[in-house]
Amino acid sequence: MKKKIGVIAILLLIIAIGLLLLSTGGKLTSVMINDYSISEDGGVMTIKVGVASSMGYVRMLKESEDRNKKFITFYSTYGLNSNIGAKNEFQVKLQPSCDKIYFYSANGEYKLKLQKNSQTNEWERVR
Repeated sequence: MKKKIGVIAILLLIIAIGLLLLSTGGKLTSVMINDYSISEDGGVMTIKVGVASSMGYVRMLKESEDRNKKFITFYSTYGLNSNIGAKNEFQVKLQPSCDKIYFYSANGEYKLKLQKNSQTNEWERVR
């Protein structure tokens, strides 16, 4: 009887840990830009980011493009507020036609975060 209870307890623990790991690593909606820079040729932007909430770390990003717009979705690390695998600096390739960068905010919507000034051709934060 004690063996069965021990086996059941171990299985429940494994299931709980598995569910915890599967429930994390999702899309982050509170990512903010700390700093950014553009390569000399204008083809790569280095973005330094942080998370506005007290919990969470950025693990990776995924990019997509639509003509002159770039859409970026950030993903959290695995585990409950774990910083294992966390990054805060990312390289983003830019097409010459790209003049707007959006970050995923929530419910499938994206917010404009960076925009190229049409007069100066310099990137600027959108407030």
